[in-house]
Amino acid sequence: MDQGVLGHLMSLERAGVAQQDQHQSERIQMLKVRAVSLRAKRDQLKHQANVIKTLKDKISKNLPFEYDEEDDDDETGGFAALQRSLLTAWKMQLKDLQHAHHLIGGFDLVECKEGKSVCVSFHTAYEGVYLDTYNMELDLMRTVQISRHNIPPSFPLEVLAKQSLQKDLKVFLQTVSQNLNALAARRQQVTLVKDLVGSVEVMESNELCNILVLMCSAQSEPPRAVLCTLEYKDLTQSLPTHVSIESEDKTLSGSAQWKTNQALLLESPAHTALLTMKRMGSIV
Repeated sequence: MDQGVLGHLMSLERAGVAQQDQHQSERIQMLKVRAVSLRAKRDQLKHQANVIKTLKDKISKNLPFEYDEEDDDDETGGFAALQRSLLTAWKMQLKDLQHAHHLIGGFDLVECKEGKSVCVSFHTAYEGVYLDTYNMELDLMRTVQISRHNIPPSFPLEVLAKQSLQKDLKVFLQTVSQNLNALAARRQQVTLVKDLVGSVEVMESNELCNILVLMCSAQSEPPRAVLCTLEYKDLTQSLPTHVSIESEDKTLSGSAQWKTNQALLLESPAHTALLTMKRMGSIV
């Protein structure tokens, strides 16, 4: 009787161990399948991360975006749609940026030739008045290149292109816009000097308007001729970086009054400074 009970207990124990071994074996097999699935998912995520990085690099550098239609037919179709959504969002953001630039006298950007090139219009303004508009077409097929433009030959376009065109298109466009608006401002100042300050003669000015020589008549008896030379070494600015005052009367050019006039010409637009000098009685 005891042996029968003992034998039965041993039989149950062996059955329990066998069942436990089976469950453990099934769990190990399930974990192996899970590991294979996770490795596949990891590889897919790595691939997608690399594609996103490539896409971001192309967007930041404004390189042509290549889309493979076959992606829609495989498991990466959803990811290809994500790529297109990112690109569309970026284009919308860029258009908003261009609209903002247009409102403050910046530039407009329009795709042309089915996305193979971009046409840019630079709008210049000074003291709330719109002035000249310049146009440029950029070829985007391989590296970004300027295919044609109507920007003045004296403008340092090639220098600016070498500095940033291939590295950052947005920076290049902003720099060109800033330089063109500064050029327009300097030109407009020359025009305003001629129109508003009749007693001052523009003796010298060039296409880039980075040098301006003015002949003034000092308020004295008899009136003395004074040469004011304005140099603009920073082409992104509309104010001079250096002003020199010359006169046959050495005491006049070195006087406190003309030191003040020199500071006015450095810190204010030329026509504004000259009108102030006229109201102060410094010039005729």
